[in-house]
Amino acid sequence: MRMKNRIYILLLCTLLMSSCAAIYNPIEPAYLSYELAGNYNGLKLSYRYGILAELNNKRYARKENKQKIKLVVVKIENTSNQTLVIGKDFNLISNGQAIEFINSAAAYQKLKQKNWPALGFLLLALTPPVQTTNGASVADFPLGMVAGPMLAAGNIFVAINANKQFRSELESNTLLGSTVKPQETRYGIIIINAAEENPIEIKF
Repeated sequence: MRMKNRIYILLLCTLLMSSCAAIYNPIEPAYLSYELAGNYNGLKLSYRYGILAELNNKRYARKENKQKIKLVVVKIENTSNQTLVIGKDFNLISNGQAIEFINSAAAYQKLKQKNWPALGFLLLALTPPVQTTNGASVADFPLGMVAGPMLAAGNIFVAINANKQFRSELESNTLLGSTVKPQETRYGIIIINAAEENPIEIKF
């Protein structure tokens, strides 16, 4: 019986650990450091892969790898005297070919945290009551019945709030279609359909 209880507790702990939601740490592309990747007729390109994992957004980073897509933060500095539109006057390419971009709405659906795993905390309601003592009397307290729903609700709230921040950042940092004026620097996020971290270049 003790062995069965230990196995049950171990399985329950494993399930609960996988049920925990994670907060979202903002990317904020304009505040990151970059290394220059290339200078193309007055356009300086810099970019970074792996930023989700680097900022400890592990839930989103795991989805990124599982879905075989890449979220890339990009910096484009226009040192020319022309106003240029990304995707119209020049394009981003990889290995000599056009990059297959994923729009922010589709990327969000692929990478967002799920809410339903938090319902695993409701299994705490199945745990035996905790015995509490008050002087000479002993009483059973249904800790699992109280803690389970509270933890489930709390983690659902965390997941919803994290997804809201993530979606807002994707939408506010859309790079394609943006205008880069002379002597202006543009920062943004692109999501590409690629399993590998391939080099990115500019093509006019």
